Amino acid sequence: MKRFLLACMVCLTIAAVPSCDLKYFESTEFGDIIFDPSLAIPVGTITYTVAELFEELNDGGAVIAPNGEDVVTLTYTETLQSQSASGFLTVLDQSFGASLASGTNLSNPPVQTTISVSELYEFDLTQTADESYDSIIFNAGSFDFNVSSDIGADVDFVATFISLENANGPIVISGSLPAGGADFVQSESLANGKGLFHLDDQGNAASSKFLVRIQYDITVGPSNSITDSQRVSFTIGINNTSFQTVYGNVGNQSLTVGQQDISLDFFSTFDSGDITFVDPTVRFIFDNSFGFPLGIDFQQITAVSGTGTNIPLSGTVVDNLQVVNAPDINQQGQVVRTEIEVTTSNSNIADLLSSKPTRFLVDVGAESNPATAPASYNFIDDSNLLDVSVEIEIPLELNINGLIAEEVVNFTNGGDLEEAKRLLFRVIAENELPLGGLVELQFRDSNGNVIYTVDERPAFSAASVGANGRTNEVAMSTVDILIPDEGIRIIENATSINVVATITTTDAQSATAVKFFDDYELRFKLAVQADVEVNSNGN
Repeated sequence: MKRFLLACMVCLTIAAVPSCDLKYFESTEFGDIIFDPSLAIPVGTITYTVAELFEELNDGGAVIAPNGEDVVTLTYTETLQSQSASGFLTVLDQSFGASLASGTNLSNPPVQTTISVSELYEFDLTQTADESYDSIIFNAGSFDFNVSSDIGADVDFVATFISLENANGPIVISGSLPAGGADFVQSESLANGKGLFHLDDQGNAASSKFLVRIQYDITVGPSNSITDSQRVSFTIGINNTSFQTVYGNVGNQSLTVGQQDISLDFFSTFDSGDITFVDPTVRFIFDNSFGFPLGIDFQQITAVSGTGTNIPLSGTVVDNLQVVNAPDINQQGQVVRTEIEVTTSNSNIADLLSSKPTRFLVDVGAESNPATAPASYNFIDDSNLLDVSVEIEIPLELNINGLIAEEVVNFTNGGDLEEAKRLLFRVIAENELPLGGLVELQFRDSNGNVIYTVDERPAFSAASVGANGRTNEVAMSTVDILIPDEGIRIIENATSINVVATITTTDAQSATAVKFFDDYELRFKLAVQADVEVNSNGN
């Protein structure tokens, strides 16, 4: 917007650009003074495109480019925080335990006797929420097995961990427990191991089931006695695991998408007046490699106006949970992109941007497996990511009605005016834009006090718009300014100029919106005539 205000100011100040002829200037009377083109100094022609007028938007992070209709469009792009697999899902440590009684009473048999006992145990995995696991491929972790016996005879045992496999198949641990209550402890690494939790103890399809078969043989000799209540006890621990891949269902859990405070400095230039955008779009782009759909909540999106007023996003896009698609099991390792657009048809986004916000607060919530998404088989790899970016796209199709913008610029030309007694300006504007402007210049001293004002006057007229939405002719306007000697003396002491521009689009009062096409131009032709004091030596 700064470039636009400087374009307005150039109507009332001198610019050092190449000279040109003065054929387009006619003589004009200022009371007893005549603007004489033969005495004027040509300043030149300055041409602005639409993109150049709004050049400062680039400093605010916007890209300015024409859209498919050649309407100049402002696009802000921000990246939100990504969600990683390790940050989303943690497999909890697991601990199981049970005991298996001998079931036999036997005291000092005449000959050595072997009693065999076997049992298949089913345990439920501990979960953080409502997730369920069919299988897990582990990157790391430990499997710990502890077994003890209070049986009054020697015990040889075999533990087959049906739900845990290494490269050789199910993990099997065997050992002996002598009479007298000794313990047996063994640990195994789960790196590159696999957990299979998809069957129950009847062989039926299930989830989050851990199966282990405990078998042991009791050797009862003539000097031994056992009872049916004596038993072998065991504990199983799965600890400090990390996963490579998890299959099953991760349930309904929250994901961290993150927050972003997007600065819209462009709007901070504006004061009073109205601006209404016709077709702005906020586009959320989700790149998802997680193997489950996501529900997206837009309830915490807010525009903050220059006065500090918060305007929340509302509409059907907020009322209804939005769904982000996911790769299916056959697309494992791929990324699926989902774009969700917040538009004028599903929200009040035009109201948010028309409030001239200086900040746009984006806080997006996400959850796995929303109820509104079709049920799907889930997986999650350790390399999975959810990357989220947001684009704010504002085509310059709008209505501006008396919008006031201000900008303070440095003024260092005061010393060049010391010999001038009177300044006469003429500016001819040739405008293809459907936008007109009034401008006032407030010259300020080093303390910021206004010491001289060039009163508000037309800077250029808005071009009329035809039925096809384009301007149909160039709007011509002429501005003449006289600054007398007493004004020049005051201006010599100025250090800055506050440029106050009031801009209005064609037919703004009837709520008509206009389009700013990429090929529109605004041209200023300038000349100045200065009366100077000449002494007796001709200097």
